[in-house]
Amino acid sequence: MLSSCFRDRVVFHSIRVRCWSPWILALFSCLLIGRLVADASPTHQGLLFEIRAPGSSVTSYLFGTIHSEDPRVIDPPAPVRIAFEACPAFALEVVPDGPALIKAMMTMTYTDGRTLVDVLPPDVYADARVALAELGMSEEAYKDFKPWAIMTQLSTPPSKTGEFLDMRLYRSALGARKRILGLETMDEQLAIFDDLSTEDQISLLSETLASRERLPAMCDELTLAYQRRDLARLQALGESYLRETDPRLADLVRETVVDSRNRRMAERMVPLLDEGGWFIAVGALHLAGETGVVALLRGRGYSVSVVY
Repeated sequence: MLSSCFRDRVVFHSIRVRCWSPWILALFSCLLIGRLVADASPTHQGLLFEIRAPGSSVTSYLFGTIHSEDPRVIDPPAPVRIAFEACPAFALEVVPDGPALIKAMMTMTYTDGRTLVDVLPPDVYADARVALAELGMSEEAYKDFKPWAIMTQLSTPPSKTGEFLDMRLYRSALGARKRILGLETMDEQLAIFDDLSTEDQISLLSETLASRERLPAMCDELTLAYQRRDLARLQALGESYLRETDPRLADLVRETVVDSRNRRMAERMVPLLDEGGWFIAVGALHLAGETGVVALLRGRGYSVSVVY
């Protein structure tokens, strides 16, 4: 159980500032995405797509975001703002409201009496303790965390503002009183890692600790590719980051974090696109490739064309 009010505040602040689930998943999927085939994608470049249902003239838009607070990508470009303002409804990966964040906070901790030090091998715990201390987290603040929760804490650079492009769009949609819908539930996103075996959670945490020194350079490369709207480059970076990763874990995370979520989100976009008037924002890594959302929607007969 969470041990004190102080601990509650630390944990909740950590989740709120990092905006937990969709943003962490997008970056982590890039670290472990694996075996993406950029050349097979019908879409190599572009972040904003106009979508029309078969036989319909009603338009919706699909926008690929980067889950980052980097000043270079924090503001929606003019074509994106115009499309966003033209749509009365907004959909994103998961709605980051209070109940969802509280659900994340509670799910990421053990409630059966175990603690992190009981579960992790001593060397992994020691490395995690050092890394978390660099983020300003004391052992009291994370002692009940599950290994996957520690992994998510260490999978992004320390947050300075908590302001992400996705969050800006969400807040703008709230302010404009748009209809808002999540393509996934927080339970579904939490299950991606919470359903993993303890052994796999520990392995993924070890992978994250081993690659942490490279994280700033990775983020910069991703940001530059995103600025160029180069989906093929984003995929290539994901593949290059995988080279030192356990292939079994790479396959597991690729299916759970990327491919299965692509299928689920594309399926749930269908009624929205048939209705029209929706602006849909998902991580850019979900757009391209033969298993990406764009290809899946085209396979269903939707007209998908690059706007920006």
